[in-house]
Amino acid sequence: MPDAARPSTGWGVLHLLLKVDHARVPALPDGAAKDLATVLERWQDRLQLHVFSVLGHKADVLLMALSDDLTELRTLQTEVAATAAAPAVYLAYSYLSLTEGSEYTSTPEQYREEMAAKGVEGAELDRRVEQFAERMEQYTESKLHPRMPADWQLICFYPMSHRREGADNWYALDFEERKRLMGEHGRSGRAYTGRVLQLVTGSTGLDDWEYGVSLFAHDLTDLKSIVYTMRYDEASVRYAEFGPFYVGIRREPADLVAEIGLARSS
Repeated sequence: MPDAARPSTGWGVLHLLLKVDHARVPALPDGAAKDLATVLERWQDRLQLHVFSVLGHKADVLLMALSDDLTELRTLQTEVAATAAAPAVYLAYSYLSLTEGSEYTSTPEQYREEMAAKGVEGAELDRRVEQFAERMEQYTESKLHPRMPADWQLICFYPMSHRREGADNWYALDFEERKRLMGEHGRSGRAYTGRVLQLVTGSTGLDDWEYGVSLFAHDLTDLKSIVYTMRYDEASVRYAEFGPFYVGIRREPADLVAEIGLARSS
């Protein structure tokens, strides 16, 4: 295998969207479905690979893979596209991004200034700052090296960018205004804690949009509700552009290949 290609910060995240050409399924060799399932199972043992059956016409399978090695992600892409199930199962869309922390998170020094301005002093101030620093370290670690749950049933994935048009140019805003807007946006999202798990990954310079958003949930209603709710935040109303949405149901590989119509080639 070629040498590892590792980003200095964060992990690579690759979303692969596969479609099935059902007209080609009858011509697949015996064992084609099992071959695809076996490849997916092997990669699940090797890295974080989440497998979903997609609802709607845009795709049939959504794979979300996370790794600190881009070479592994590329090899996964090749092996998935080259199983015996090809050409009936083919890659229809993909998205590459990188896990990242938030540039809008306050530093311990900034937090100390905020608390001091509120009258907190001495040992109590030191204690609060220490606790804040620990929380932020854990938060950043969870963003840079996320362990996404394997038991949340649903995913919604979509790419998005900040708008750059006239008076609604995100990049023309100063840092403090952008921080305020993202703070409001974050508070809206936190109302869904325990119901929706969100991972926002950066893709500026890596793909056609600036961010990839992956939402995990147990209830489809929560996915619909969180996106609807957050669209009323000013950060979305004025400054957000959205790409296509893909919604999938988590499946074990052996169940997936049957659900997408490959059982006849098992």
